[in-house]
Amino acid sequence: MVGNRIYSTGENIPGIIVNIVSKDTGDEIPLSSASTNSSYSIGSRSGIGLFDFDIDEPGIYELSASYPAVQGQQEEQRQEIVLAVIHSSVIERIFGSIMGTVAGAMAIVFVPFAVGVAIIITTFLKRRKARARAMALK
Repeated sequence: MVGNRIYSTGENIPGIIVNIVSKDTGDEIPLSSASTNSSYSIGSRSGIGLFDFDIDEPGIYELSASYPAVQGQQEEQRQEIVLAVIHSSVIERIFGSIMGTVAGAMAIVFVPFAVGVAIIITTFLKRRKARARAMALK
């Protein structure tokens, strides 16, 4: 949703051309297809990952997107979309918090279980050793 308008697109955005250019140097930042089949949902907003890119130097960058001119296709027929840029640390934070929760839950379940198994094994071995000594004394 941007302003009071909801934009809803599918995963296929045919023909979209996206460019990122450094305003300082004029260099174009290379884009690659999204490395993972990623989607996100933050609050009431959601989307899919289209591209990956790396920016190594701080600065001002301009993102532009357009459809190629197609003869016979009018602008009204082109799908309007909203592009969002998500810094990888946001994804890492979301993924990290989920993984932290999962790891914590696993620790709560498995640590007591492992301690219990260790106690059972230790008790079994000590009793077996005591029985062996008792049998040797008879």
